Amino acid sequence: MRITRNDIIRLRHRHRGYLITLVTEVALLLLLPLAQTHLWLLSAMLILLGVVLMVFVSRYSPLRRTRPVIYGLGALAIALEVIWHLALNGAPALGRALTVPHVIAWLLFLSIGVMRKIRTLTREPFVTVSVVMGAASGYMLVGLAGGVLLTALWVLDPASFNLSALPPVSSPSVPIGAMGPALMAASFTMLTTVGTTVLNTSHVAGQVVTIVITVVGQLYVAILIALILGRFQRRA
Repeated sequence: MRITRNDIIRLRHRHRGYLITLVTEVALLLLLPLAQTHLWLLSAMLILLGVVLMVFVSRYSPLRRTRPVIYGLGALAIALEVIWHLALNGAPALGRALTVPHVIAWLLFLSIGVMRKIRTLTREPFVTVSVVMGAASGYMLVGLAGGVLLTALWVLDPASFNLSALPPVSSPSVPIGAMGPALMAASFTMLTTVGTTVLNTSHVAGQVVTIVITVVGQLYVAILIALILGRFQRRA
């Protein structure tokens, strides 16, 4: 397949996007302790991540057919994040009502983002440091999606959690915002199979979510390696 100059330019932009995405995800993870006391910070970082995924990665992805889907879901997730955060402070009842659609929008956006990342990486013409950074950012994206999934579980079934392992909620009007950083951190401990005491081990829903996050993380690595190796074997 002949690579044109325009393809090379798009390739460079996309590879730069991989690095920017990874830096944003690492910054989000490192800022979780600070977000525990500044509830707006996690929302701001999620919005920044959504913008980065759309502007620096999806924009230059060869997967043009599903581009409108990722743009639409990203815009919806960001809009709901802003409205939800403002509502929690000004109209708590509206904020609680928006929690479920807000969480679903982010879960769909991040999940489709992971699937697009895998397909895009397997179409890369060369395996470079930037491509490896892109694969790492996809793995981090799985952890963030797991954090959103835990948030959904917290909303729908709080009994699945071990409250003694979670930080105390300082204000009853913003329980989801207060728990967000702790649930996001717990997702990464499940993703890396370290384990966590946040979920109640005697509750089936908590066990299922733990299995889903752990298995998806391992499958991501296995599928990505298999697809890349299989592609280069066929070339050889």
